[in-house]
Amino acid sequence: MLAMFIGIVNLEQPLSVQGYYAVTALFLTMSSFVLQKTVRDNKEDSEMYAEPDTHE
Repeated sequence: MLAMFIGIVNLEQPLSVQGYYAVTALFLTMSSFVLQKTVRDNKEDSEMYAEPDTHE
């Protein structure tokens, strides 16, 4: 991620293009964390509300 931002800073494009890439990279990073948290929470919920196995 650091390399991506170094590349954006060194990019020879107008500031508006660099800003667009930087904001897009931040949104991508944020959405990755949100997706990971959602998957983890769903797994924990399914484990918490799973019916116990009563077959003996």
